Amino acid sequence: MAPGTPRQGQASSAATAGASSSSRPSQRTAAPKNMIKERLPSTRLSKLLLWFFLIHVGAIYLFTRGFLLSRSVLDSKSECNNTNSEEAVFEHHKLSQEEQGCWYPQQYKKAVVIVIDALRFDFVVPRYDLPDNVPEPYYLNKLPVIHNLLEKEPENTLVFQFVADPPTTTLQRLKALTTGTLPTIIDAGSNFASSALKEDNWLSQFEASKGMDRILFMGDDTWTGLFPNALTANNSHSFPSFDTHDLDTLDNGVIEALGPALKDISKWDLLIAHFLGVDHCGHTYGPNDPHMEIKLAQINEQLEKVIKSVSDDTLVVIMGDHGMNSHGDHGGDSDDEVEAGLVIYSKRKLVNRSLLDQFALGDMLQYTKPIGGSVYRTVTQIDLVPTLSLLLGLPIPFNNLGSVIPELFLSAQNPDHAIKDLVRAMRLNAAQVSTYFKSYMDLHPTSDIAMAMHFEFGELFERAERFMKNIGQDRHLQTTENLVQAVRLYTDYLRTSLSSCKRIWAHFDVPLMAAGGGILFASCLCLMLHIVLFRSVGIPPKLEQYLAAGTLFGIGSARYLKPLFLMIQVLQDSSVNLADIMIFCMAAFSILTFLLNLAVHSKSFVKIESWNPLQFIRWPPLSGFLACLFIFVHCLMFASNSYIVHESTFVIGFLQTFGVIGLLFSLRVPDKAARTKAVLLTLSFMIMTRVLSTSTVCREEQGDLCSPTYYASPQQSVPTQWSLVVLVASGAVTPYLIRRLFNGTKSMNGIALIWIDYGLRIGIILGTLYSVLDVEGSKTDGTRNATVGNTFEPLMAGMNQGGKFMWLKTTLVRLAFGFALVVGPAAWWTNPLCMDIKTVDVPAEDNGHTFNRTSKRNNRVEIKESANPASATQRVIYILGYANAFGASYFVALTMVFLFVILTQKPLGAIVLSVGLAQISCLVELVDIWRDADYAVWQQGVVERVRAETAVEDSESSEAAAPATPETIAATVLAKHPKAPTLNLLLPTVVLSLLGNLLFFATGHQATLSSIQWSSAFIGVQTLNMFISPMLVIVNTLGPFLLCAAALPLVVLWKLPPKADKLGKLVLFPDLTRLCLMMMLHQSLVLVTSMFFTGGMFRRHLMVWKIFAPRFMLQAGALLMMDLVLVSVAVLVILAKVVKEVARVLTIRIA
Repeated sequence: MAPGTPRQGQASSAATAGASSSSRPSQRTAAPKNMIKERLPSTRLSKLLLWFFLIHVGAIYLFTRGFLLSRSVLDSKSECNNTNSEEAVFEHHKLSQEEQGCWYPQQYKKAVVIVIDALRFDFVVPRYDLPDNVPEPYYLNKLPVIHNLLEKEPENTLVFQFVADPPTTTLQRLKALTTGTLPTIIDAGSNFASSALKEDNWLSQFEASKGMDRILFMGDDTWTGLFPNALTANNSHSFPSFDTHDLDTLDNGVIEALGPALKDISKWDLLIAHFLGVDHCGHTYGPNDPHMEIKLAQINEQLEKVIKSVSDDTLVVIMGDHGMNSHGDHGGDSDDEVEAGLVIYSKRKLVNRSLLDQFALGDMLQYTKPIGGSVYRTVTQIDLVPTLSLLLGLPIPFNNLGSVIPELFLSAQNPDHAIKDLVRAMRLNAAQVSTYFKSYMDLHPTSDIAMAMHFEFGELFERAERFMKNIGQDRHLQTTENLVQAVRLYTDYLRTSLSSCKRIWAHFDVPLMAAGGGILFASCLCLMLHIVLFRSVGIPPKLEQYLAAGTLFGIGSARYLKPLFLMIQVLQDSSVNLADIMIFCMAAFSILTFLLNLAVHSKSFVKIESWNPLQFIRWPPLSGFLACLFIFVHCLMFASNSYIVHESTFVIGFLQTFGVIGLLFSLRVPDKAARTKAVLLTLSFMIMTRVLSTSTVCREEQGDLCSPTYYASPQQSVPTQWSLVVLVASGAVTPYLIRRLFNGTKSMNGIALIWIDYGLRIGIILGTLYSVLDVEGSKTDGTRNATVGNTFEPLMAGMNQGGKFMWLKTTLVRLAFGFALVVGPAAWWTNPLCMDIKTVDVPAEDNGHTFNRTSKRNNRVEIKESANPASATQRVIYILGYANAFGASYFVALTMVFLFVILTQKPLGAIVLSVGLAQISCLVELVDIWRDADYAVWQQGVVERVRAETAVEDSESSEAAAPATPETIAATVLAKHPKAPTLNLLLPTVVLSLLGNLLFFATGHQATLSSIQWSSAFIGVQTLNMFISPMLVIVNTLGPFLLCAAALPLVVLWKLPPKADKLGKLVLFPDLTRLCLMMMLHQSLVLVTSMFFTGGMFRRHLMVWKIFAPRFMLQAGALLMMDLVLVSVAVLVILAKVVKEVARVLTIRIA
């Protein structure tokens, strides 16, 4: 029967007035009389949560502005007529009228720069020393053209281990490879949207020297975004670069443009080709996959053509911008990610190797460990910038911090000329770096760089210059030994200055960091005060007006307070601007008005004993103590990088500890059946926690202490076959278990019957089919011939990017998203309740009387109508699902959120979240059982006390004129125990919050940039969509936090019957308010601790960018995600609709 029938109105009357006294109260009694009535408590709650969300956004913004500041960029350009060093030291280095070049004689007229994205070093060098019983990986020895050059033309070929500075993302690497500067970690976020590079760089210098028409580019469109003036439609062939499933389109486009360019080399002086297939193959399949062998063979063929086609005056540079880890991802700073390959080749002699031994320069050079029986030189990527600039006759870019590669300046046959060539190049390089530091110091005289220049490396350059002047004035001192010593002095200066810059990294703006951390800490205090002081009232009166007044005052006063702020000494060197001051003032003044509102209105709602300071010294209950202990230890983990690395182990320990304590709570449940159920639920929760701990991806720092299981192998990024089988099974098991859960409360009615049996099941099946087709299709390549003899091979091959059947796979997942985001929510919004009415005729028990009864055990309301005296039967009306009216409806909406999140995950991630949903169900069931047990114990105590008081009063009043009645005695006892005990909400809230962390790690993530699953950006879209793709990546990464935050209100709502008091009112929102604020408090405390240790104590720590900063960014994202979900999805949409419908149908008022 529809929820709006008159019989439901009759049922609501029975429900509110005729509930038996054996049932526990559904919630607290009505609030004090002086509480201002509110029509929409969910709207007020969402406004409060929204204010905290905005405070958190402002705090994170200010801290990030100070902590993740971009490096200060100097707009100066190197000029050809200013070498910043004396030219008269060696006469033979003065440029003649016939010589071309700037600063240094031009050695090559043309250059071919080939960038092979993610070309790891071991992809380049030969490796034939593997044991016979070990199969050769697909990525080894697949570039024989380079191996042949090393063997046949060793003096024309140089191979280097090309070490990148993290973050190892393409955009940041290209900036470093063209400017010679160090990247900053905040730039990693802009990897999807490159903007024009304004710093001085060798490509712009080449354009200024030779003209734009002498440059030809083909490949990754990131280049055209960085250099829009030098690379235009007239001289470039650019292709979209972010579809990681597409291995061939970009590379084929480069090959198509490269062929004609090599046939007519007179049309260009600089050719840049950027191949991307190797990188995409790593992201999609991992390095050790047959697809990698095919891509490297394709690259090898193109390199052969380039080497055969170039002239003697052409320099060929083949390099990777970064490497890739064992799963094919990158972004972090593991060895495999930072170690790329660099090959430099020329048809004329590049280096006189005997001179390295003659000059004894080997000890100042860095080498790799033996690889395949050989050792190779190691250089940093920014070293290519000054080297390439001088060899092409260009000025070194002004902001460069790299050092020239010595081997490339030792090509002269005459040893005297060779060493002087090298000294000249090193001196020009050092003078350029010194000029940069002096300009930087003039702009930031009190910066850490300026201090380091004064006390660490400034004297080194002056010492080298004095030495050069001394030997320059006397030709007899210009011996080989002295010139080698000059090389060592300049090298020492360049290396020390670079090391200091890497240590300092960027300028930390401490005032901004302190402002952000202070605001977040103040918000934590506001959260704690609200939770403690307003236990019985969700939100104090007029809070919105106070917050609005504080915010507006902050906006208006910011402009006038700015001069006062800038008068403070510590702010004079800060980069604080008006927007920063406005955000700080808005947050600070709104926090002050929040505290003022609490002070004004708290006395009306807080009992007198709440103001007793001794109450805070009392020992908290075990559940509250355990929750506080979890929060404290979780925060304390940020004090050590080792704890952060192994955070997943700590989270598992927290949840298992909760399971042990939960067993103790369950064993004290008085009812035997409930006790058995609670024990089984607790054991199930612990078992599922252990199961989730087996799904892991490992970070480099964990070493042998971690065994990856999330992917098929450590060298691949494809799911395991068994995960696909389990995923198919979960499509049937998950809806079945949810149905069993709902049957326990007779709530399998209305929308639950339709959605769980059909909508959810179909959505999971469609998502499962997509995952199976995606994984199986990835085993073939749609652009190549299918395997002969396999009937399904052509179909699977067509599922790949660009395949003719890809539309089928995309349509399946789009339909699944449609069920999760459109069909399901629309049906739920139309009729969200899971209640129904059942009418049964039973034998008459009491003819001529009408009575109502609420059955808690059977989760229904029985309404027995008057029986006709002439009839032997009477009609009984059952309201099914009444006892879980709130929780069942909310849970149905939660499953739609669940379906949306699992569609963005890999197969094992979807399985993990299904287990996580089961854990959430166990948790809310346990909370309900423990709450019933607490009430039953309290009720039994009241009954026993009433009996004792009755016996005493009977004996004392036997001689009195007016003996006391049982009713008056019960009222007296209840006055001493005014309300039933309530479960401490902090423990389940913290457990649910920690469960989000566990699910994050179990879905294949770590607090590292390289663990981001970029392939999720293409779920349901054939090409990169700049709006949908980032959203998919965000949900894939933060989906576990989203799901747990959305499930939070179930802690209060699950199995909560809508039984109002005598005034027809149900007080629900005080506990919901405290529940939401507790989750915000937990995550905020963790973040403010991360800010303190990361930005305060450890901002100069060796691991700050590798461990502390990524974990801070994860925590900031998790907090904002949970805040946003609580504000919008949980409260403003789902909770508001559920409460409104229950109140409308049952004719009660909810506050």
